[in-house]
Amino acid sequence: MFFTYSSRNRHLNQYKQLKKIVKKFPTLWKFLTWLKDRLIDLSRLIDVLMMMILFHFWPEQTYRFSTRKFIPTKKNRFSKESRPIIPYDLVKSKSSSMPMIKEINVIGRGSSFNINNIKEMKGPIFLVSFWAPLRIDANGNVFLVHRTSYGKERYKEAFTDEDLDEYFEDKIHKNFKNKNITYVIARKNLVERFKKDGHNVLGVILYTVDDSGNLHSLSKEGEETPEYLKLIDHVQYKLISMVEKIYKPPLLAPHPNFAPSGSFLQVLSALSYTAEKINVYGWDFYLDKSPANMNYWQLFFNMYKIRPDLDRSMYHFESALINFYYGYQLSKLSNFNIHSYMGQLGKHEKLIKKIERVLFN
Repeated sequence: MFFTYSSRNRHLNQYKQLKKIVKKFPTLWKFLTWLKDRLIDLSRLIDVLMMMILFHFWPEQTYRFSTRKFIPTKKNRFSKESRPIIPYDLVKSKSSSMPMIKEINVIGRGSSFNINNIKEMKGPIFLVSFWAPLRIDANGNVFLVHRTSYGKERYKEAFTDEDLDEYFEDKIHKNFKNKNITYVIARKNLVERFKKDGHNVLGVILYTVDDSGNLHSLSKEGEETPEYLKLIDHVQYKLISMVEKIYKPPLLAPHPNFAPSGSFLQVLSALSYTAEKINVYGWDFYLDKSPANMNYWQLFFNMYKIRPDLDRSMYHFESALINFYYGYQLSKLSNFNIHSYMGQLGKHEKLIKKIERVLFN
């Protein structure tokens, strides 16, 4: 071995000492931090470009340039024939007991749905990733309080107590109350606020499976801690737990142990186990117009949005592959009525076939 543990630790200590010295010069430290971030961004953009090229010439090899290894190798891909129709399996033993509902409405924050139309809806309504209760303005219109600010520092602080005070303690506008509405969110501090305000809440918790078939929580929130379990009363706050089956488990290093599907697909999968028919609104995955009105290249380049990718996740393109694919597939099922942009991909079968070659064997 060229490097022993002791030499590695020595180099690490030297790096820490150098970092400590450089921090004494704020201007230099700020410049070097800026330069590091720009180099990381440039590396990601090169990866995205290479994925886009391979997507068209050799889709099966696209995974090689996934920056955070979020596209599976062949060993972790289902075959096209064996892939699960619903890409998450219910873990009944870790879920609340919920009766089967005949028909529900599931709403996301996409621009294809006017949130004011919620006033006309009948039956159960599930709001996905709404960080604050709906409000009513002076004209009686329902509106959403949501601040999206891409930028590393502000995104990290998105759920501080100060932010939640801003979201929940509006002194001017009244809450839009409807006994049929359930907010789908699992973050502990948000669940506490919604419950305190008298709203119904549903949490969707994900697990992965290891070589021995044991379940491991994918959550960062510590859902199995005593403090969190106290929130789950199975009345005002219910829970649905699932095992992810987008990629074939167990996921092998260096790949992360989850697929970057985003919350909406997870929620649709969860609710498919408790509803016979699901009407879907606002699942647009960052599109601002219908795919039905785009040609192939317009839609393809709309699969990548630079700001949410560089400032937030560095897996936006990989996540788009999953959402576009399952939006297309679920829209063909009789129990899903997808009235949003992810349900309007019918004319883009060529694009979907290429995505299929990236994700499956």
